[in-house]
Amino acid sequence: MPSPFILKPAECRNGKPLDVLGMPVYVKTTGSDTGNQLSIFIAEYKKNQGPPLHTHDVDETFYVLEGEHIFQAGDERFFGKPGDVVFIPRNTVHTTLCITDMGKLLFTVNPTGPVEKIFEKLDAYTSMPSVEEVVRVHEELGLKIVGPPITQ
Repeated sequence: MPSPFILKPAECRNGKPLDVLGMPVYVKTTGSDTGNQLSIFIAEYKKNQGPPLHTHDVDETFYVLEGEHIFQAGDERFFGKPGDVVFIPRNTVHTTLCITDMGKLLFTVNPTGPVEKIFEKLDAYTSMPSVEEVVRVHEELGLKIVGPPITQ
């Protein structure tokens, strides 16, 4: 059984933020902490940053901490501001885009699934991986990239 713990804002379960496609990602809880039921992350974004359009078989919930973000889920777009919550059901094609100078999202993935492993693999690159490498890493772990990052 896991032990209770507390992490300060700049702390991570794995010791340091992961560099995921140029975005710092702070791992706050892991699958091993929660019996693979939930992972919690905080990601920091610069203007016009966001992941490629993708899908996976886990639910994802976002809580906007800072900045303004566009969320795309299927054909719908939502504009999120601090305090807003956006829920993306599993197997929904989705992404997000920061539209202010800086942004920060807390997001959960449940059940845990392979998201932690993808972040770790992308962090291991010493330079920005190619589109082909990003697609390969995702597909190896059961996630699918279906398009480029969105724009405004």
